Amino acid sequence: MGDISLNTRYLTSNRGIIKIIQIICGFVICSVLCGNWYGGEQCFTSGRTGFVSGLNFVCVIINIVLLILNFLNINCWGLEKIYSIVATVLFLIASGIMVWYVIDTRSRGWPITTTVLVIVEFLLYLWDVKILQGEASN
Repeated sequence: MGDISLNTRYLTSNRGIIKIIQIICGFVICSVLCGNWYGGEQCFTSGRTGFVSGLNFVCVIINIVLLILNFLNINCWGLEKIYSIVATVLFLIASGIMVWYVIDTRSRGWPITTTVLVIVEFLLYLWDVKILQGEASN
């Protein structure tokens, strides 16, 4: 088993910056989605937006773990590649759900902000997949 050392360069690499932005966007999405339903009690069960909330919550936790693992120089690129591909597809679906929700409810304000952030998350995961596949630089 290899030694665990701090990889401070990860935080300045494209992947590290992407992971930090994903975590920040994820916290904002959680705050906005869960803060608008009676104290958050219906955050994960309210139909279309419940899927988006649940997906985002799980991905924030996984991203924090992956950020720590990469910072500790524990290489798990294979797992991260699979995770990023799955998350990209799921955030594409979540983007569609949020666009549908905004159009269907003729919403303004927080739903539009959340929709934009979910689309940003999709694009960040897509960029991460491209880096992990060697199609973009790190």
